[in-house]
Amino acid sequence: MQTCNALLRASLTLCLALFSAAVLANVANADDGTSAPRAVPAARSMPRTFSSYDDLIKYATTIAADQGALDQQLGDAQAQLLAQLGVESERLALVMKAAGLSRTEQELAAAGALSAPRTPSWQMPTIGEVTQPFGPTPLGVEPARVYQGTSYPHFHDGVDIAGEWAADIVAPARGRVVFVGAMMDGAEVVVIAHDGGLVSMYAHLDNWAHPPTVAAGDEVAAGQKIGTVGMTGIVTGAHLHWAVWRNGELIDPLSLLSS
Repeated sequence: MQTCNALLRASLTLCLALFSAAVLANVANADDGTSAPRAVPAARSMPRTFSSYDDLIKYATTIAADQGALDQQLGDAQAQLLAQLGVESERLALVMKAAGLSRTEQELAAAGALSAPRTPSWQMPTIGEVTQPFGPTPLGVEPARVYQGTSYPHFHDGVDIAGEWAADIVAPARGRVVFVGAMMDGAEVVVIAHDGGLVSMYAHLDNWAHPPTVAAGDEVAAGQKIGTVGMTGIVTGAHLHWAVWRNGELIDPLSLLSS
């Protein structure tokens, strides 16, 4: 019996050593670009400019969809791994299966699945007063839009939050930064892909004294600082323009907050 246990321990040690080597090799491959294609590209390969806001959000929506699929696979692998580790067994096949599931978890994380904790609801991205809500508006500066089958002569596609210049802006939920940069109207913009096909945009950020603290490709946790309130682009004062899309369709950002 002691001989069998010794052989089992030796086999387990060998399996874990081989698994560790495989994980390290996988991470190296992900970094040097020789592994399978990433669902979320490396930061250096993400586009730096877009010809329109529509093109930017379409691209970010694609990233959010791919990311959601990866997150689902990661969650399934983690659940199976925890189930396997909770079972008392000396069978080597069980150890090998658990090692394989752990490797899958590592591969999905390297491909772009999010590691930060998922939160049930979103939070406000900055402190301030909502000066213009989402939806139809009498303000002539806002463009016409068809929303949920109805045509409006003027429609505000986000929420404007007036606050102090250089006030912190944080990610309202975990996600992957898709774009950071100035658009054609001069507005400094950050776009994040989140769980559930959600994409959020933050516009008019300061890019001079307190530029964005994130870059394309970064993973951010809920509450993590991404930039500061500024006056870039076409504005009349310091404020944040916050817009959100679900699967490419505009929604009211405030609808994602906890009641």
